[in-house]
Amino acid sequence: MTNVPFQIETETAADYWSRYHVDAPDEGFLTKEDSLNHFDWRNRVYPGYIESMPVDRASGKVVLDYGCGPGNDLIGFGCFSKPSHLIGADVSPSALSLAARRTELHGIPAEFIHLSENPVRIPLGDKTVDLVHSSGVLMMLPDPISVLREMRRVIKPSGYAQIMVYHRDSVWLHLYVSYIKRIKEGLYQDMSKLEAFQRTTDGEDCPISRCWTFDEFSEMAGQAGFTCEEAGVSMSTTELKILNERWAALEDRRLDQESRSFLYDLTISERGWPVYKGRVAGINLACRLLPI
Repeated sequence: MTNVPFQIETETAADYWSRYHVDAPDEGFLTKEDSLNHFDWRNRVYPGYIESMPVDRASGKVVLDYGCGPGNDLIGFGCFSKPSHLIGADVSPSALSLAARRTELHGIPAEFIHLSENPVRIPLGDKTVDLVHSSGVLMMLPDPISVLREMRRVIKPSGYAQIMVYHRDSVWLHLYVSYIKRIKEGLYQDMSKLEAFQRTTDGEDCPISRCWTFDEFSEMAGQAGFTCEEAGVSMSTTELKILNERWAALEDRRLDQESRSFLYDLTISERGWPVYKGRVAGINLACRLLPI
């Protein structure tokens, strides 16, 4: 069963993402070097991300980047693979404009599609896409299962999707939100833990931001006609920097029982990353979806 998001009703997701970009200058990038340096930087601040959401295995494929934003992963696909057709889709006209300028800077041919929130539809034909890539998008949408069903419709029988969503079994939720933000800093006292989580990820006013366990997301994928495999979990540098705070959190009687149990059960891998029940305890859960 998936958790119900806290929503701010005064602004739609499309409105919000039209005025808010993820780590991209409003004026765009001036040189290819600047653009590629940004691509490398963004991947390095989420250790493990690029390994779980690869962009270098798409040569000869029709690739749809669903929720492409200002084009970071489009640049990855265009520079490190040779897709037969590269498509960027987003609800934000301003993000699409930035992405188009960025691909043009690199000389990467790409098609751009403006998505609508309602009705939920990808304006592509059935079974026309080899790879649907969607990074940090589904947990922001009002109806993620309908979007997954649309992805299932456009993917070829031999194709797949690689999806990154926010991870409930994470240091971000159980230490950064539950302890540092709510207890140590005294913020979000009138909210549930999941409501507070929403305020800490993509801006205070982000209309929707959920997090799911692997089992919860796998169940959703199954409803949409996919089998779901874990592709990896990546950390944020924020989580790694605060990891030693878990001892103080465990001592604090105000910490809720779920987060206390999570922090108590953490182990540390040889790489120095926290692990919970055999899975890296980072905020970014990547999954590979195969059509049934």
